[in-house]
Amino acid sequence: MFERFTRNARAVVIGAQEIAAQAGAPEVRPAHLLESIARTDDTLAMQLLAELGASGEELRRVVRGLNAQYSDGLDADDAEALKLLGIDLEEVISRIDGPLNDGRGLIPKGHKRFARESKKVLELSLREAHRLGDGFIGTEHVLLGILRQGDSTALETLQAFDLTVADVRRAVDEADRRAG
Repeated sequence: MFERFTRNARAVVIGAQEIAAQAGAPEVRPAHLLESIARTDDTLAMQLLAELGASGEELRRVVRGLNAQYSDGLDADDAEALKLLGIDLEEVISRIDGPLNDGRGLIPKGHKRFARESKKVLELSLREAHRLGDGFIGTEHVLLGILRQGDSTALETLQAFDLTVADVRRAVDEADRRAG
């Protein structure tokens, strides 16, 4: 399936592995794919998000912040549940991140395994490409796959810009119609 990915979409997948490694994450999660999409402004996915009002550095700041806050698949609901038990998720994460990022090379390097949810995102990306009648998988299809999978970081990122999944889907569909 990877051969159907455009150059930019391949860069997103590879970039997600790099982001996961830099974060010391045990596997590549959908949020890493989203952060990888947000790394550059010259992909169709980012151009469409910019047209919707979620552009450039501000989008990257929100995505990075949410990824840092909710690492390893933990989200706001998980943090709230832990808080009820007297556990501060941010404190736990900072204790974990400290030794991993102390400059002594303890951050795991190399190829990262994709989490089940990330594999699902790639499958959904293919389905989105088929739905649109495209013979390739581009960054816009990966973005739709992330949103369709329901990743909380992606959904919270959209909410930060007062956007919905339907807004993004309409923008991708319209861009596909214009391309023709």
